[in-house]
Amino acid sequence: MESGTKQPDISVIIPTFNRREIVARTLAKIFTQSLDPFRYEVIVVVDGSTDGTATMLRSLHPDCRLRIIEQVNRGLAGARNTGYKAAIAELVLFLDDDMLSEPELLAAHIDAHQGQTRSVAFGALFLSEDSPPGLAAECFRREIGAFHLEQRRNPGGGAWHPSYCVFSNTSLPRNLLEEVGGFDEAFRMREDFELGIRLFRMGVSPIYLGNAIAHQYYVKGATDLIRNAEEFADADLLFARKHPEVQGHLRLQMEKNRLKDHLRGVAAIWPAVSDVILTPLWRLGDALFKFSLFRDLGVRALQLQRGIHWQHRILEIRKRES
Repeated sequence: MESGTKQPDISVIIPTFNRREIVARTLAKIFTQSLDPFRYEVIVVVDGSTDGTATMLRSLHPDCRLRIIEQVNRGLAGARNTGYKAAIAELVLFLDDDMLSEPELLAAHIDAHQGQTRSVAFGALFLSEDSPPGLAAECFRREIGAFHLEQRRNPGGGAWHPSYCVFSNTSLPRNLLEEVGGFDEAFRMREDFELGIRLFRMGVSPIYLGNAIAHQYYVKGATDLIRNAEEFADADLLFARKHPEVQGHLRLQMEKNRLKDHLRGVAAIWPAVSDVILTPLWRLGDALFKFSLFRDLGVRALQLQRGIHWQHRILEIRKRES
């Protein structure tokens, strides 16, 4: 499991929860990096899994150091905190359990920090081509994937905004995490954006790594995205309370188009009404995904429904608290 006793150059932190087969795919790629095995360790934090993930992990014998930490479920922020606190290397990389790394990923992250002591390096992230086809994966391609494609096409174009901070395929010195206090475990969503705000306040500089490429094996469905929209609303309100001076950077300001904003606000009062219209549209798009007309219609319907459910949840919480 270990090659020599030299301290590794980088510790890879991979949190996982009940995704045994998916994390196995991720590890297969991280174990075949171009980097010499003694130069990196992999720490998998099993965050309360009940599907045999830990047993599967203990059967693996890679050339690099592999460490398995089991804990009760604390969420992504808690699992990441556990991982970085256990890291041996001075540099840590956070990788999600569904990300397939290209061979040069670790080397690119290490190189980016040469001569840098207060920087965070964000690697590129695209949709894995073997992801199950569907509207949810297409939304990922058009949203997150398109963002990273533009970053790669136009490196250094414009200032890096804290809302771009997603700690998946992201590296930084461990001492910066200790200095800032790690992830806030009160957040089940937006925990990386919230950490980014605190890091930027400390004067930490962002670096974008177009050559540190991971491909997300995306298995979520459309209903998962709608449910996630409501979970993001909970986190957005928590964020606004903790950082009121930057809440405008979130979607709390809604659309700039007043008419569109008003119409969606009305729909958010009675989301079940819009669901009757939008759900059949995105279901049709999913069923006829290979046809671009229906795919585009389905994506737009799904994106609109996510926004309505997000805003409905905001209204619901504010009404309850008033």
